[in-house]
Amino acid sequence: MKLSIGNLPQSLSDDALKDLLSKHGKVDQVAIKRDKITKVSLGYGTAEMPDEDAKKAIQALNGKEVEGKNIVVVNQEDLTKEANEAAKKKGSPAVAKPSFGRSQTGGGGMTGVQRRGGSRGS
Repeated sequence: MKLSIGNLPQSLSDDALKDLLSKHGKVDQVAIKRDKITKVSLGYGTAEMPDEDAKKAIQALNGKEVEGKNIVVVNQEDLTKEANEAAKKKGSPAVAKPSFGRSQTGGGGMTGVQRRGGSRGS
C-alpha cells in the first residue's frame, strides 16, 4: 500500500522517516519530496509498505507529534478518491465547460468585445 505523509518537519531525513515507519512493519520505499534547487524538504512524502503493516502505521502515526509537528499519514488511494470526488462536486475547471469572453447576448460575437453605435462610411 502506498502511504501519503504530510506536515513533516523540514529537518526530517528519509532515513529518519523510514525508521519511524519501520517500527510498525516492513518498509519497502520512502521518499520525502524536496525543492529541486535548494533540496529543502517540502514537508510531505510517500512510503510503500505491505497492506497490513501500512494499516498499523496509519493507526499509530496519524496525528502523532514528530519534532513539534503533528504528521498526517493516510492511504494514498483514499486521498486520491476524496480529491476526485471533491473536484466533481465543486465543478473543477477540468469538469466545467470553458467560457470565452462575455455571453453572446452582449454583441460582438464570441470575442467579448461590445460594439457601440455609430455609422460606417458616411
